[in-house]
Amino acid sequence: MKYIFCLLLIAISTNTYSQNLQLRANLSYGSTSLSNIGGYTDSLDNEYALVGTYNGLDVVDVTDPANPVIRFSVTGPQSDWREVKTYRKYAYIATEGGGGLTVVDLSNLPASINQKQYTGDGVISGQLDAIHALHCDTAKGFLYLYGCSFNQGNTVFIDLQDPWNPVYAGEYVFPGSGSDIYVHDGFAMNDTLYEGHIYPGFFAVVDVTNKSNPILLATQTTPTSYTHNTWLSDDHRTLFTTDENSGSFLGAYDVSDLSNIRELSRYQTNPGSGAIVHNTHILNDYAVTSWYKEGVVIVDVARPANPIEVGRYDTYPQGSGDGFNGCWGVFPFLPSGTVVASDIDNGLFVLTPTYIRGCYLEGVVTDSITGTLLSGALVEVLVANLSRTSDASGEFRTGTAVAGTYDIQVSRPGYYTKIITGISLSNGVLTNLNIQLAPLPNYPFSGVVTDSLTGLPVSNVTVVLESNDLTYTATSNSNGLFTFPGVVLDTYTMITGKWGYQTSCKSITLVQSMPIDAILAPGYYDDFTLDFGWSVMGSSNNAWERGEPVGTYNGNNVEINPEDDVTGDCGTKCFVTDNGGAPYNANDVDNGNTILTSPVFDATIYQNPILNYYRRYLDIDGVGQPNDSMRITISNGSTSVRLETIAENDPTNGTWQFASFPLQSYITLTANMQFSVEVYDDAPGNIVEGALDEFSVTGIIITGIESPKNNSQALQVFPNPFFENFTIDIKDISGSAGGEVLLKDILGKTVFQKHISGNTTFNIGSDLSPGIYMLSWNDGKNSVVRKLIKESIR
Repeated sequence: MKYIFCLLLIAISTNTYSQNLQLRANLSYGSTSLSNIGGYTDSLDNEYALVGTYNGLDVVDVTDPANPVIRFSVTGPQSDWREVKTYRKYAYIATEGGGGLTVVDLSNLPASINQKQYTGDGVISGQLDAIHALHCDTAKGFLYLYGCSFNQGNTVFIDLQDPWNPVYAGEYVFPGSGSDIYVHDGFAMNDTLYEGHIYPGFFAVVDVTNKSNPILLATQTTPTSYTHNTWLSDDHRTLFTTDENSGSFLGAYDVSDLSNIRELSRYQTNPGSGAIVHNTHILNDYAVTSWYKEGVVIVDVARPANPIEVGRYDTYPQGSGDGFNGCWGVFPFLPSGTVVASDIDNGLFVLTPTYIRGCYLEGVVTDSITGTLLSGALVEVLVANLSRTSDASGEFRTGTAVAGTYDIQVSRPGYYTKIITGISLSNGVLTNLNIQLAPLPNYPFSGVVTDSLTGLPVSNVTVVLESNDLTYTATSNSNGLFTFPGVVLDTYTMITGKWGYQTSCKSITLVQSMPIDAILAPGYYDDFTLDFGWSVMGSSNNAWERGEPVGTYNGNNVEINPEDDVTGDCGTKCFVTDNGGAPYNANDVDNGNTILTSPVFDATIYQNPILNYYRRYLDIDGVGQPNDSMRITISNGSTSVRLETIAENDPTNGTWQFASFPLQSYITLTANMQFSVEVYDDAPGNIVEGALDEFSVTGIIITGIESPKNNSQALQVFPNPFFENFTIDIKDISGSAGGEVLLKDILGKTVFQKHISGNTTFNIGSDLSPGIYMLSWNDGKNSVVRKLIKESIR
């Protein structure tokens, strides 16, 4: 009998965070890193932690949680990755170090252990080498191997009818190719397999009753599209998932109806830190999870739509947030309740948990006047520093591990903040709280959009009022009039734009009844703050998208997708290729192309037009000769000309670059011009991304219209606003034969019309109802539009 005693028990910093998890012992491994962990109980009820190490696996006696002892070591290939699962009296060890599956006979503990290697039999004889992860369907006696070094890493089935002598039983190849097939980890129960496809970022549910003919039942994308680990709830109705990337979540999905999988919740232990979740396990409706730098986290998931953290022990006091240091694995299934956890850097932790239920607070937020369900309301449990936001149905769910009496604050843009005092919360008890919010007063605002060169009204202009919390959108009608029926008084950025004009943005502080007119200068410009209808086509799923770019970085901290657009324009948006965020290698352009094309523009209105834009192209991590590119083209409706081709070896790779081209030097100008940007990824495939911002055509505009320098003097209206009637004063400044006066209400209905010759003054308006009106005068050479407001009698 070989006993190996380790007496190096180290004390953890007093700064280590702990809640409902008591440290019993910490067994240091010095500079030897740990990986995943399992557990086992022998026939004498001795309990063991099965600890994956860089050199193999240690069998650590934790029967006395305060005095862990290494009893045996199973040697194996050196590797940072090692996983272990048990079935009956046997342990199965997988590693990316190679050598196949290690089978360990634990039946003679505490006296001895025995081990052997299995590298496959039958059609896979000798092929089983590196294995990333594994899981055992203990109800059916099958082992599932994931991320194997053959057949693109699909799932391999191993029959454990004779646990000491595994037998190959088949494989499941996910329909598709490449990264879709590779399975990083998974969970199996009663012949149903839940695979984690990490690179495309989804889980797959597979019926594996017939091991020679598995059937795909459903797939579902997970919160940050990097699906690592899955685990089924005790009642088999909810699947919990983890995504192994920065800022990831513990996700919960209702899988009771596989034709309608629904996301129930997503939880982060330290929001905003970038912390990475790793492996979760479900025990008695608690999710016990290893969360890298945050340590071991226990979340009450008895109400899976309302996860509440009720326990945590920080195994990594050296820091928190993003990064792959800290707690790799946790095992919560020992009969005594002892929890064992492996920290990559700090060794084995033996913990005693206190499992408590959360105090559940749930309810609905509505408008106090209309009863409308309010989404986006922030519900905060004061002092406890907890907050949740109401969903599309107005529902909110939150809670705390600590019972007590709390004040609840509820806020939403456009509404008065409300505080409800003295709400009693108890462990394991659901408290319902339905909240009515009173809306802030709002007022109508309107304006007219006119052309800066002609003075004429401009129709179909998008006008946006945007503050930190509120956004309102309107569109101008045929008279250039736009109206916001109800706006909360605040300071806004007013954004006005239309294809064929230069987008305008300015800051305005609204005061009741103030006009908010806008003037647009003709010319083609798009910084993508507004949607002017660019089209996207191509063969790659990872296509162009308009939005605020989500920055991604590779392992060398190289920026892959841009974090920011080109600064200095109206907003923060641009066009990027697949703005899906992390992981960096899952959302780049793959195996094909994506083409972004502008709306048609008329280049003949310019004298010597110049085409301008900012572009960004990144092409890295390639194999073989460079074969990918960004291709920028101009077309006049019948002919296309390539302006630029940017390839992998371009010195501007991965940076924003300004480009400018005199169009007449490249192509015949027409009224049917279009601009396009293609990003192309050819096999064998690199990391390829593109971005475009601040498209414009500049130059002197040829209008052919007489400059209306004095038309503002042609029509005078006073007073405005008015209460009874108003005076119209018309000056025939162009010596014409007369013109037409039209007065329309806010709906565009004509309420007054008159032909005028010469200089004229007259009064109208006494029969009009209070409201907004548009007055126009046109004599064939000059056109003037005025907005009028009739107020109620004081």
